[in-house]
Amino acid sequence: MIEKTVTKYHLKDPQQYEDEREYWRNKTPQERLLALEKLRHQYMKLKGINAEQGVQRVCKIIKRTES
Repeated sequence: MIEKTVTKYHLKDPQQYEDEREYWRNKTPQERLLALEKLRHQYMKLKGINAEQGVQRVCKIIKRTES
């Protein structure tokens, strides 16, 4: 579960960006994906698009040259 925290910053305070990065660094990959999925659902709902499709997984195979 994502814990809600509110911190006020001045709009030009560079500490805001560092705190955000630190917040997300402390989350597990699973928690980050959960937050992303929640945002995606909100966006899709706002746009009137079916949000139940999920994130499309794409795999691309490329040939590498020996260097």
